Amino acid sequence: MKSALQGLKVVECATVVAAPLCGRLLADFGAQVLHVEHPQKGVRLIGLDRADKRNAIGVEMTLALHDALWSLRATTEIRSVVIHGIGGHFCAGMDLKDFFDNSNRDVETLRRARAATEEWRCHLIRNLPQKLFVAIEGYCLGAALPIVQSAQHVVAHPNARFGLPELNFGFVPGGQIIKSVGLAMPPKALSYLALTGKLIEADQARRWGLVDEVVETAPLERALALACQWAGQAH
Repeated sequence: MKSALQGLKVVECATVVAAPLCGRLLADFGAQVLHVEHPQKGVRLIGLDRADKRNAIGVEMTLALHDALWSLRATTEIRSVVIHGIGGHFCAGMDLKDFFDNSNRDVETLRRARAATEEWRCHLIRNLPQKLFVAIEGYCLGAALPIVQSAQHVVAHPNARFGLPELNFGFVPGGQIIKSVGLAMPPKALSYLALTGKLIEADQARRWGLVDEVVETAPLERALALACQWAGQAH
C-alpha cells in the first residue's frame, strides 16, 4: 500500500493540516510519529509510530493526532478511517514522563499539547464524520482506550492486552478516560480495571464490550477490509 502521504512526518502534518492548536510548533519538532496512508479511495490509514515507546502518546504524537483528526472534519472524500499501532503494540497510553513531573518541555509546549489532547480525546475522535475502525495488537492501555471506545468496529489479536494501569504508577485514570471506557463496558468491569490496574486479554475485552472481533492473524488486514468495504458502499 503506497500513497503520497505514506510515511507522513510531523513537519508535513503541520503543512497540510490547518489545526489552530499546533501551528509552527509541529514543524519545530520534526519527529516522525504517524504514518498516514490512503490504501483505497475514501479510506485513510493512520499508524501510531513510536515503537520504541510502545506507541505511548507523547507531545509530538498528541499534536499530530490532533492535526490528523482535525483534517478529517473538513473532507468529504474520506469515508472511513483505520487506526493501528506500528511495531507490535497499539498504544501503551500517555507518556507520563513527557507530560508531567519529569518533562523537559517548556511551559507553552506542554500547555498546547495538553489542550490538543483534551480536544482530540473528548471531541474530535468522538465526532468524526467518518466510520472509525481500530486494529489492535499488544498493549492497548489508558489513554488509548478513548480511541477504542469511539470506533464503530474494533478488531484485536489474541495477544492484545487492555487495561488502566495508572494505579501501578501512583496515578488514577483521568476523568475523560474513565468516562470514555464507561461508555463501552459495564460499570463493574470498569471498576475492576480502574481499581486493580490489572490487564485483561482480548477475549475478555470482547465480552466486556471493548472489542468487537478477535482474529488469530492480521487484525489490521481485517479492519482495513471492513473500512474499504464501508467506503465502497458509502460512495
